[in-house]
Order: sequence, then structure tokens, then C-alpha cells
Amino acid sequence: MPERLLNLTAGFNFRDLGGYQGSNGRTVKWRKLWRTAHLASLTAEDSQKLIDAGIGVVIDLRSTAEVQQFPDQLGSLQSIHLPVFDNDETESAASAAELERLFSREHRGGYLRMMRVYRRLVISPQAQQAYSEFLQLILKLGGQCGIIFHCSAGKDRTGMAAVFLLRALGVAPETVLADYLLTNPASEKHISDRVAAVPIGPGRQNFRQSVRDLASVHSDYYNQAMCLINYEYGGMSAYLTEILRFSLADQAKLQKLYLV
Repeated sequence: MPERLLNLTAGFNFRDLGGYQGSNGRTVKWRKLWRTAHLASLTAEDSQKLIDAGIGVVIDLRSTAEVQQFPDQLGSLQSIHLPVFDNDETESAASAAELERLFSREHRGGYLRMMRVYRRLVISPQAQQAYSEFLQLILKLGGQCGIIFHCSAGKDRTGMAAVFLLRALGVAPETVLADYLLTNPASEKHISDRVAAVPIGPGRQNFRQSVRDLASVHSDYYNQAMCLINYEYGGMSAYLTEILRFSLADQAKLQKLYLV
């Protein structure tokens, strides 16, 4: 079985979605669908690893401002910009000073911010449109080459993209949740570095906790999104077909392309 995580010199949270069991007992093809954090720091060796892995297209879910500030280092790879939000509402790329200003007063500030973000990821018309286009892009590209999709930390905007994609492939909810939570061990150094950037001192414990909550994923964030989808939209199947406009016929084509 291929390795799920691809180690990059200057990248993190980079992993293959292959091997998960999908519709009718088939499995997601390896080396076709990848999720990751930003690719702005890749070395030439890292870029070659992506090419060697068969990757040909990158779907960038970040805002225009994020892309301009931290452009991906892709070499010859094709890039498609598909912003989920107009800005980085997750604060995943914010500086320590910006985070302290926003989240130093209350130890649950970061956690509560992320709970609101996951609500927006489900109900925002822009996010819904972006995820609809995302699924159609995956279908259109048709398994011809490996595809990467990413945001800044590869956990929230990317996490929900992976949720919709895997569920459309018929992957069980418990497996989708396990993949979502895999961000934490796959981003361990990044999370530790973000927390370590907070100076130790009086009154900073709240800030440190908020930074940890902002830099990682939590089952509560996932459950917030799923509860909204279930109770406001009638469940994942209805959300995919009615809100993201990804029909059952589209899902059948997707499964034919990416399941084996």
C-alpha cells in the first residue's frame, strides 16, 4: 500500500486520499487526489516530487490576497484559483501580533472563531459556489493526472472540500471524519511552531490556547458543519445534489473515474 503522507522539505499536511473504501466496496485510487497546506515554500526538490508522483494540477482555495502574498512555488504545474472566501477567515496565515490582538482576552476565542468559520463554510453562498465548482473541476479533469487542492493550512477550507469529495465518492462518514482529524498529526510541527511563537508570560495562556485551536482541527468543528448540513439542508446527499448542484449522475461519473 502506498504511503498516505508525502514528506516535503518545505511543506506540511500533504496527503493522498487514496485507499479509502467508497461506493459498492470499491476504493479510492491512489496518487490521483491529494490535499495539502499551502505550497508557497516548496523547494525545487519538493516540486519535482510532486511531478514524480504524477501531479499535474493544483486547485488553490485561498483568497486572492493570500495568493498574492504567498504565491505557490509550482514550477510547471497548472494552477486553478478557486477562492472559498474573500479573505482568510480561519486566521491560519495571520501573524502572532494579529492573533494576539484578536484572541488574547478569552481562552475559547480561537475555538469559538473556528465554530463560526465552519458555519460559514456550510451556509456562505460564496463557499457553496466554490465547492460546487470544485466538484465539477474534479469531474472535468477526469483522473487524467494527480490533483492537489489546498488552502493555507490545509485543514478547514481544504478539509470541507475533502469531506464533500469523499462523501460524493461514497466513503463512509466515520472514515471521512478520520481523514479530517488526520490533519493534527500531519501538521504537528506546524501547530507546535505556531504555539511556540507566542511569548510565555502573564496573561498569555488564553492566547496560546486560542492559537492552538486556530492551528488545529477538532471534531467539534466537523460536527458543527455536519449538524448544519443535516438539520438545515436535509443531510449530505441533499446538500451535494441541491446546494452544491452535484447530481447523482455526476456522483456516479466521479465514482467511475476515481474508484477501483
